[in-house]
This record gives sequence, structure tokens and C-alpha cells, in this order.
Amino acid sequence: MMAGSLMTHVSLSLYGMDANHPYSITGLLICALFLCKGIVAYGLWFEQDWAPQAAIIDAIIGIAICLVMMAIIPFINPTISFTLRLELIPLYFYLKKMQSIKKTWENL
Repeated sequence: MMAGSLMTHVSLSLYGMDANHPYSITGLLICALFLCKGIVAYGLWFEQDWAPQAAIIDAIIGIAICLVMMAIIPFINPTISFTLRLELIPLYFYLKKMQSIKKTWENL
């Protein structure tokens, strides 16, 4: 168990952000995003009242990060090339589905 916390070379990637070290700023941000996604998944699974709103916020954050990584970062950092973020497609449908579920979820 102790060896897991001492691992220093871990490959993390989410929404176009990559980190090889979990204790870097990017690595901590990716870990925080995964933690938030886990909390949202828990809320949706156990039908918590706050879950649809949290899922909508999660989708908006995901879309914003994808757009930044696709449209802004390649022009700021020349070592990162432009890539079309295909995660935007399922994130859009996830956002629309959570918005429609929120209305029915609140009426129950």
C-alpha cells in the first residue's frame, strides 16, 4: 500500500491534458477532475438530488477544458500541436441528456 503512494511515474491523460508525474500541477488537476467525476457518478448512481446539476457542471467544465486544449494551448505552447478533440461530441450529448434528466429528476 505504501509503494502505491510513492510511485512517481504514472501516465495520466484527460481532455487533452497529459501528465507523467501525479505531483505536478497538471497531474493534480487531472486527479481532481477524476475525483469530481467519481463524485458525480456516485450521485447519479444513488439518485441524489444534487447529481443532475453536478453532472451538468461536470460536462460544462469538460467542454471548456477541451476547447482550451484544442483552440488556445497550441498557439501558446508551440510544443503542443493542434488536435481535434473528439471528446466534445459525447460531452455535448452528455450535457443535453443531463439537462433533460434534471427537469424530470426535480419533479420526482
